[in-house]
Amino acid sequence: MSSADTEGDPSIVEPQQEAVSPAESVAGDAHSDQANATTLKVWIPAARAPVIAALESAGATVLDDPEGAEYAVISTRLARHRIAEYTTHARECGLPVLVLVHPGGEEQAVTALCSGGQTAIAESDLDALRSLRGASTEPDADRIESLLKAFGARLGRGQTQEDDESRLVDPVSELPAAGALQLRSETAPSDTPQNLRIMSIAVPALEGTTWPRAGTDAHDLLHRRIANGLRLVCAGRGDLFDTGHGAFTVVATDLDVAATEDIGASIAEVVHGYQSDGQLPLAVAVGHAGPECSHDFATLRELAGRAEIAAREPDSPSVLDAAQLARPFATATGLDVTFRLAKLAAEREGVTSRDEVASVAADIATLLGIEGTQRLLVQFCAAVSDIGAAIVGDAENRVEISAAVIGPVAGPTVSAVLRSLSEHWDGSGRPDGLSGSAIPEPARIIAVAEQLVRDGYSPATLDAGSNTIFDPNVVRAAHELARQR
Repeated sequence: MSSADTEGDPSIVEPQQEAVSPAESVAGDAHSDQANATTLKVWIPAARAPVIAALESAGATVLDDPEGAEYAVISTRLARHRIAEYTTHARECGLPVLVLVHPGGEEQAVTALCSGGQTAIAESDLDALRSLRGASTEPDADRIESLLKAFGARLGRGQTQEDDESRLVDPVSELPAAGALQLRSETAPSDTPQNLRIMSIAVPALEGTTWPRAGTDAHDLLHRRIANGLRLVCAGRGDLFDTGHGAFTVVATDLDVAATEDIGASIAEVVHGYQSDGQLPLAVAVGHAGPECSHDFATLRELAGRAEIAAREPDSPSVLDAAQLARPFATATGLDVTFRLAKLAAEREGVTSRDEVASVAADIATLLGIEGTQRLLVQFCAAVSDIGAAIVGDAENRVEISAAVIGPVAGPTVSAVLRSLSEHWDGSGRPDGLSGSAIPEPARIIAVAEQLVRDGYSPATLDAGSNTIFDPNVVRAAHELARQR
């Protein structure tokens, strides 16, 4: 057994109190007897330096044993076979479990949550850690904005890239395409760490089917010219792939950050050499990730892509190193864990995903005059509303579990929506007996959308429950949507 596995071995620690259920820990987290303490006290089985540093940066006090701790912290940096073991032992010690997630550790986080963890927080999300003690400094609106921006980007990527996944060669640039990059990732050695660096490049002018006010031939000519320029820049420094819709990827070995920044500057110079119809240089965004972040090929692709998305922001430099992006990474990590739970919950219920319910909820919101960010908030909450089912199955308290899991990551507004999904218009629901407009509006919309999808767009059940279970105004909007379908 390695030293990382033996440090903090649970066999040498005696349980301190009876285990608590997820529902009991949800209540206990909010009403701890230690609520007046100045710092969060945590115990970390098999503690590692990056984990301790992250927690201490957020003002937590790390204890040597479970006694006196408010949480046990399970790190996704642990060996996979240790995560469930340590999580189970922490529960036996009567401690709620906080899962601390490193970039690329999202799958391990789901394992820990399904083994009894209460919430998962990215290592870099210091404010979410502070929120466990009610000491958050980030406004809820800012957290929601960051979350919905990442969610919107996720929706956009899913709609534009699926058709290119099997293509081996791009017919316009004649570069290796997305299918070839996928084959490269599948054949990358997993047993021997490599000094891999991956660059994700986006040229928004190539994302559509035509360049502004130009035909397909002009668009293809621009595509070829930019691709040839990138080929010259990357020659001898890395393998270039054209993954479609204005996206390119470079896979390199033994390329340090400084050299990568130089390549990124050269790429920007190539792309900026072309002008749009408005005589402005074409935009480009470059994100990169290397061995300072991970040695895993798939993880590096994801991190480079996240950095590239951040590089598109108006005030951002064109070339961004993934290691510099604490907030976007924290948001993306939390989002990825949440959607992995949503997928698992859907599989347990025998459905493909929550996408249909989310789409219907968004359409109902539009009929109610809700647009923009608020509509996206409804769609997001609907997409992840059942994540508690991945952890506790069909238990009565699963909406409370959903709210507790997502609360530190998404903030109190989203948590309140998920917690209110079983409330009734007349106050007869649970867990808090809310009624009427006291129930968050997104929760009222999602409840109606779920029932409408469940009944095959027949509003009969909604009519029977209107003004008792369901908001009558939302039911009327559902009627209109059912007629349109």
